[in-house]
Amino acid sequence: MDHIPNRHAVSFVRPLTRLRVGRQKSIFAGTYKICKLAANVPDLVVYEGVDRPIPDVEHFHGVLLFADISGFTSLTERYTKNSKKGSGADHLTRTLNGYVSEIVDHILRAGGDIVNYAGDAMLALWKERRKALSEILTLAVKCSLTIQDKCDNKETEVGVKLRVKIGISAGKLSKVVMGDDESRYYALIGRAVDEVRKAEGLASANTVILSPNAWELCDRDNLVVEKIENERAVKVRYIKRDPHYIVEDYLKTMGPHLEFQEVGVNKKAIRKTSRLLPNPHLEAILRKYLLRTVLLKIDDAVPLDYLSEMRPATVVFVNLQFVDNATMFHQCQCIQATCLGINNEFRNYQGRINKVFMFDKGCTFLCAFGLPGDKGEDECANALQCSHNVHEFCKKLRYIGVASIGVASGPLFCGVVGHPLRHEYTVIGRKVNLAARLMMTYPGMVSCDDETHYHAKMPASYFIELPKRTMKGVANPGTIYQYLSKKHQKILGKPRISVEKEDDYPLLGREKEMKIFQKALKKFIATKSHHSVNYSQVIMYEGTVGYGKSKLLTEIIRTSQNEEQRVLPFELGKMDITEPYYTIQTMMALLLQVNHCKSYAERERVLLSKITKPELVDDLCLLNDLLFVKFAISERVSLMDSRTKHRAFRSYVIAISKQNIASDTVLLVIDQVQYIDTPSWELILQMRASLPLFMVMALRPFTAEKPPCQAAVMVMRSQRTIYIKLSGLDPSIIRPLACQILGVISIPRELEMLLTERSYGVPYYCEEILRSLYFSDLILLEQLDEEDEDESDAVLSFNRNKIHVHHDVHFQRGTRKKSKLLNFGGGELQKCRNVVTMDRNYTYDNKQFICTIGETVNLQEITIPLTLKGIALAQLDRMNTTEQVIVKCASIIGHTFTTKMLRYILPEGAEQKLNQSLLSLVKSHTFECGSKADEDYRSLIDNSQDTPLLQCFCNYKGESEEHMHVDDVDETGKLLEICSS
Repeated sequence: MDHIPNRHAVSFVRPLTRLRVGRQKSIFAGTYKICKLAANVPDLVVYEGVDRPIPDVEHFHGVLLFADISGFTSLTERYTKNSKKGSGADHLTRTLNGYVSEIVDHILRAGGDIVNYAGDAMLALWKERRKALSEILTLAVKCSLTIQDKCDNKETEVGVKLRVKIGISAGKLSKVVMGDDESRYYALIGRAVDEVRKAEGLASANTVILSPNAWELCDRDNLVVEKIENERAVKVRYIKRDPHYIVEDYLKTMGPHLEFQEVGVNKKAIRKTSRLLPNPHLEAILRKYLLRTVLLKIDDAVPLDYLSEMRPATVVFVNLQFVDNATMFHQCQCIQATCLGINNEFRNYQGRINKVFMFDKGCTFLCAFGLPGDKGEDECANALQCSHNVHEFCKKLRYIGVASIGVASGPLFCGVVGHPLRHEYTVIGRKVNLAARLMMTYPGMVSCDDETHYHAKMPASYFIELPKRTMKGVANPGTIYQYLSKKHQKILGKPRISVEKEDDYPLLGREKEMKIFQKALKKFIATKSHHSVNYSQVIMYEGTVGYGKSKLLTEIIRTSQNEEQRVLPFELGKMDITEPYYTIQTMMALLLQVNHCKSYAERERVLLSKITKPELVDDLCLLNDLLFVKFAISERVSLMDSRTKHRAFRSYVIAISKQNIASDTVLLVIDQVQYIDTPSWELILQMRASLPLFMVMALRPFTAEKPPCQAAVMVMRSQRTIYIKLSGLDPSIIRPLACQILGVISIPRELEMLLTERSYGVPYYCEEILRSLYFSDLILLEQLDEEDEDESDAVLSFNRNKIHVHHDVHFQRGTRKKSKLLNFGGGELQKCRNVVTMDRNYTYDNKQFICTIGETVNLQEITIPLTLKGIALAQLDRMNTTEQVIVKCASIIGHTFTTKMLRYILPEGAEQKLNQSLLSLVKSHTFECGSKADEDYRSLIDNSQDTPLLQCFCNYKGESEEHMHVDDVDETGKLLEICSS
């Protein structure tokens, strides 16, 4: 490049440690790691510094200030919609923290301690002896009035006004510490906590409310107040004189057992814990209070601002309401037990407790799935099942009266909120508010929103639709469901594969895969009785999310049924892998046709009609547990030990299967076979060798964390198994696929290019991009006029799976231009599909529609849909912290970049590890050489493990240097690009 910009010219969110607040010239922030750790927890925790047995309770008196900011949710959504190229999180972080910092700055200067941030609110504490509470209350009131004067009614650059309202209480408090050896959490409990939230609830913007107890304890002669009708709380108008309380003397009494840095005359430490000197024992304790993702950033010396992002995630609120006779001791025991229960359930599925609150005589846990470093597949399903398990656990605790859980999924702001010297990692957004409202509106159950229900991809029998109820602050919550899990009833036979075949719409781009199936099935039917002949009995289609596995299976089912083949199709769910023989149970229920029976007696009658051989009838009791029947235990079975009975059960299942299949060919079609339980795999292995059963399976790739069992490996590697890895669709298929999805006869060329470039041939990616564009009103569906149809002198037609492109009419941005038109069905224009995949309200009754792009829309500036971002984040979260920062910085530069430019914009911690991280990222195919030509592409990694070398195709000084040491990468300015994969 001709010019490399100065690294400080690159626009990033300003790191919290460098922010300047108010008129203060320079705020002292300690440079030691312990200071960065202490910035994430309150003084209440830092000054304790003792690792006591858990749960631990400390009693004291104090004054509480609860400030609630309105406008954060609207601000979050406005920045997300208005910002281009995904920079909304950066602007939001700057605006949000700038405003919060100003409020917190006033509190810290008044000697207050920020206990925690609760989304768009914060709780502050002044811990003091009871006799000093009167002056502390005056100090807190003055601080509150200053905040209202300086911070209320702030206008933001996107037109959202930020308002603040404040409640104050005082009295006896207790700090409860809970957790385990790995993680710790804290919460304040007591009447003053309930009162401060009630006082804030009575407040409106630009007001300060004193709770009844605070009004009793304060210096009434110094406060001018206004009474509130039917309430004992009062509204503060102003104070007559400033408090006599000296904040500096108050702070000197804090932490006498700790050592602090000295501060220069030109700097002021408004928070004493920002001057902490290294203390290994205290540091080890503080680390337990921080989320793993925050600790990784601190350990790698990466600014915490790099954690701030708009991110699809799932929020879980767990609320415990205690029985009336529960003492504080009982409450603490229940909180500790629940905390351990949540951690035990959630940790295995990347769920985390973020915060713990106490109010309304109850305790609430704010938890999240899908935070940075924790993104994974089946996030919604994991959240629901873990919530169900926690709910069942809480119901068994003696002093918990009601346990309620709300679950919601969607885009959230996930990041560090607060002041340079006191901040926390938290989640903010409309879905956070919705989950909290669900928890309180539908008590005693696990409730979830429609988005969680949809993305969980669980059977409908796991849910019950709940009646609509008014929820404060939630205008259109959508359909709400209660999650019941599969344990609430016994279900035989899974529902059919969820992707149904739509008439008039062919399966596009999978002709090769279909031919392999048809050829293998034909050969199997012809030669199945000749064991010496080599034939295939199992076909397995592997593909990650969105490659069209289910639609391929649906086409196989349709064609097989049309040829009068007997098909047993079903789809497995995530929880099925935990139930032994569940897959065999489902298969047998379909084979023996007992899946629709409503009682055990009805199932028994059907089984007696299907199983007629006397030797098999005698042992029908072996099916009791499998098919939920109650046949009398035979004498022979009663004498078996458990191992013998297990072998007899397997042999019996194979025997009755053989009788019911006989000489027919039966197709067993299973979707999501990665969820087959181990005992079922073992029995499938036996069945394959003895039954005329042709199996077609689809699965996601197994992972190192969740490898297949030995029986599954033997099936997959068998000579009679055809294993096919699905690839992306050919670019020529993208256009007709988009028309299928939208139900139109034409799409703009610009849209086709966008889909080809960004979908990488993955059907699901294509559909989600179109869905996002459609619901954002960036693309429009317009009815085709008759005169436009007349202009078409040729069409695109097909005969089943053959598509032909001809000349026709094309429409774009409201103007109509000649291009290509899709026509399905020899000679007549395509029958227009109902746009049910996009919007259930549309029904078009065979009218013809075309897709156009909004007049002011630039498709190159659209951001990735959140559903696809979740998939990308799952891959990103598998990287270490430094690699994540490098990828994020590289993506800011662009699709292609030089390592020299990358080094300029990296933070210092990541810059030091750039060389080794680049090698790792190229090995994982995240980066590749940007100068390579397609025709001479080779692997970018040398197979030699002795010397880490990068292969590249860049020319330096007229010569091609294919090999270079990673250590030399900065000097050469190696050209890299982010791989499309």
